[in-house]
Amino acid sequence: MPVDPLNLIVIPMAIALCLLFVLAAVYDVISFRRRKSKDESIYRCRSCRHIYTELYRTPLARCPKCGEQNEPIRQ
Repeated sequence: MPVDPLNLIVIPMAIALCLLFVLAAVYDVISFRRRKSKDESIYRCRSCRHIYTELYRTPLARCPKCGEQNEPIRQ
């Protein structure tokens, strides 16, 4: 049974490209989860000294204990 030499090149390259695409997709999903978890900002209340986090980066966040507006200490 004769095998076309072009198929010996195209089929392994197609498999390799599919594998690279799958690996890139998995890496993107993993790195997106890491970026999403790092989007939290840490705040310390000036009046009651309570430390809390907010999911979204905002310039000011309200303290859940006393309601004071605070700036982030770390973003």
